[in-house]
Amino acid sequence: MIEIGLERAKQAADHAGDEWKAAAYQAFVQHAKEHKTFTTEEVRMANPDLPAPPDMRAWGHIAKSAEKSEIVEAVGYKRAQSSNGRVSVLWGSTLI
Repeated sequence: MIEIGLERAKQAADHAGDEWKAAAYQAFVQHAKEHKTFTTEEVRMANPDLPAPPDMRAWGHIAKSAEKSEIVEAVGYKRAQSSNGRVSVLWGSTLI
């Protein structure tokens, strides 16, 4: 089940295009340089000039890529600030 979600996130990121993926990854890394802990939603909110991808699952691929690169590690969970209030991964920066 998790692999299906990861694959859909990758497909969503691929659909968003290489330029979007590079900009989103850079925004994620920059956020990790400035914040000890954060959610992916907080990265999106801190970068309003970055266009939204066609499918928001693309951000999951960006986060997992940063985790694989050891930029961040999952340290817990936090309720999203958005209206749905879902629980999101709390990322811990390895850069601070």
